[in-house]
Amino acid sequence: MHPHQIPEESIPIPHANTKTQKIKNILTNEVIWGVFLLLCCALILLIIWLVNRPVEWQLLKDPKHEQILISVIAGIFSVLASLMTLVQVIDHFIHYTHRPSQKRVIRILFMIPIYALTAWLSCVFLQSAIYAEFIQACYEAYIIYCFLLLLTKYLGGHKGVEEIIANKSFIKLPFPFNCCCTVPATPRWIWYIKWGLLQYAWITPTVSGIAVVLNLAGVYDNGNWTFSRGYPYITFIINFSQILAMYCLVTFYMNTKEELKPFKPLPKFLVIKAIVFFTFWQSVLMSGLAAIHVLRNQSCDPNVNVNCNGSINGFSVEQEKILLSSVLICVEMFFFSIAHHWIFGVQAYADGTFKSLMESRFQQINNSQKDDRVGSDNLSSENNVNFFIQNFVTHTTLVFMEKVSSDGV
Repeated sequence: MHPHQIPEESIPIPHANTKTQKIKNILTNEVIWGVFLLLCCALILLIIWLVNRPVEWQLLKDPKHEQILISVIAGIFSVLASLMTLVQVIDHFIHYTHRPSQKRVIRILFMIPIYALTAWLSCVFLQSAIYAEFIQACYEAYIIYCFLLLLTKYLGGHKGVEEIIANKSFIKLPFPFNCCCTVPATPRWIWYIKWGLLQYAWITPTVSGIAVVLNLAGVYDNGNWTFSRGYPYITFIINFSQILAMYCLVTFYMNTKEELKPFKPLPKFLVIKAIVFFTFWQSVLMSGLAAIHVLRNQSCDPNVNVNCNGSINGFSVEQEKILLSSVLICVEMFFFSIAHHWIFGVQAYADGTFKSLMESRFQQINNSQKDDRVGSDNLSSENNVNFFIQNFVTHTTLVFMEKVSSDGV
């Protein structure tokens, strides 16, 4: 052998390294494990059904025992969705390269286990559904605001968004106001949009709390569209507040989507909107099905159905609605947790892509502020007073929300 010749066995084999990395990625992918465990659970239920032991499957045809089956299915989906989300959160902590944006991402990810586990508890304890809905509504409102903060961090903070809006000639409005209104672009629009989202963050928990009090007083009657009850009024207020918040969020996206393009905001926006859409409107749909008597009171007559096993207690319309909507939420959260693996994935933080984009944007804003410092320092006292009066409440509210956010992750 030539003295400078490298032995064949010491030559690196890139294909082997690539294959090993692919195997490692597969083994550490929580989505693959989640789907695998779901298939295992489905196989176990299938085997129980085939052998009919140790559980008498006919028992589950009894409305009373049907709740057991629905609770088991909901529990499987909710636990798997929560475990996958936990892995995603741990990955973000491991690659915690940009704290201001990643802590918002982590809070958005926690939406999955909060929704899934509260929905599962609603299946197990039907009387707790109103309290589970209260928790879901409060966290949903908080998450929509956190999502706006995340987009703001991507753009370099509040000053960065103001600079983007100031460079535009007019504000793009979604339908229907885009057909009749043309408004000039001013930095004040950032405050209007934030107020549009903040009202949802305050109104929803407040109104949901009122719903809990009305339920305890026996005048709420969840799912009943009779106007002598509290349900239609609570639903209308939350629905109006939610539509206004989503309209403001769409307005923000339409006016900043070019600047947000490196961060791929559209999938993030769609998944947040989808969670809000499915959880709220499917509850309204269930109430509508009950109103047209698609969902109706169940009973189990032992004289007619031999599987009743002496039970005569079926489900009421409200209980049917709770079971169906809750199990649907658990199933949906499983698939949303899979979507979060890519949409709110850690890879762009792990390789430093997002960090470099945000730091460069922040540096650009600082340089711009230095150039404009002389002009900004010469504002008249009258303008300063007007600005203070118009924005004091908004600024105080935002600081409080930021403080609440900073106390967490």
